[in-house]
Amino acid sequence: MANQHSQTGGSSASTLIDATIEAFDQGQAASPQEGLSLITDWFSSLKSDHEASKMIQPLQELQSELQSGSPSNQKLHDLLLNLADQTETLGQHAAGDLPSRLGTLGTALRNFAGQLSTTV
Repeated sequence: MANQHSQTGGSSASTLIDATIEAFDQGQAASPQEGLSLITDWFSSLKSDHEASKMIQPLQELQSELQSGSPSNQKLHDLLLNLADQTETLGQHAAGDLPSRLGTLGTALRNFAGQLSTTV
């Protein structure tokens, strides 16, 4: 499933948001490889949007943690909550159906972070 997320074209934001929500809503931890694939897709999507580019640093931290070989649940929890905050803030300035989708993504990030905190 790790390579199913590659996106192309300008309308990929909604598809990428949906793919990320789906990964977090599976009820179990996505594999680190799947997470890394999603992060790579997010880097590609975010680099062209000045406002959204603020999310690149926490995504880089998340990528490093996942690549470490033994990611800390506490660190992942904290990074996911940070990303949830930024996602919800970004949604306040988005147009069309993106505010709703970004709000749902923020909730999915928070829910997944909550699952990690119970295993810390």
